[in-house]
Amino acid sequence: MNPDWDNVIRRLRSYPKKVHRLLPPCPEDRLEAVQTQLGKMPAGLVEMLEHFNGAELFERCGPMLTVFGISTIPPLPALEWFPDWNIDKLTPSWRQASPHRENQWAIAMTNYGGLIILDKRGTIKQWDTSQSRWEENRWTFDEWVEDIFREGDAFLAAPE
Repeated sequence: MNPDWDNVIRRLRSYPKKVHRLLPPCPEDRLEAVQTQLGKMPAGLVEMLEHFNGAELFERCGPMLTVFGISTIPPLPALEWFPDWNIDKLTPSWRQASPHRENQWAIAMTNYGGLIILDKRGTIKQWDTSQSRWEENRWTFDEWVEDIFREGDAFLAAPE
């Protein structure tokens, strides 16, 4: 199941300023170019990119989660957005590491090193980059977004 991205944006905008940073929607020509290069994206990912082209969520001494977008032309300045943290940059290297990853998309990174992977069926898994193994949880795209809000609220409420 895919999230209602209009509702997700409304919820994100209900937080105080500077808690989230959303980049503008991805241009259609960039979406088409990346899908020509890497294959058809799952519908929920396309819808997300049509609403925002990357985000830093739940900012508190750094974002809890960075959601990747598609690289822009020209690229954003390196101090504004890490140049390699884009779907079209990370997905090819992710896929090259194993022959069983050809239909997977690298879509986000947690502040503790969890690489978020979306497959063609819309299932989300998390790769622990420090342990080089999969975490046990699996989510639909919608469940993952709801989990982000739960974790993000707890992250913001935790004592410093």
